[in-house]
Amino acid sequence: MKKKIALGVLMAGVMLGAWAAEERFYQIHISQNEGPSYCGQVWPGSQFNGVRQGSGPYYYIACIKY
Repeated sequence: MKKKIALGVLMAGVMLGAWAAEERFYQIHISQNEGPSYCGQVWPGSQFNGVRQGSGPYYYIACIKY
């Protein structure tokens, strides 16, 4: 019985670790012409994950690291 519980806890930990990711948003002024390469500059090892609408002359670049 203890082995089954230990195996269940181990598998749950593995599955939670598989989905671990962090996403950050960087506010950019519309006059800046930044794209996917911006994520690598501000947060090394991250990947571009899209653009989000901001307010006024700003928008957000989403960067994600797995």
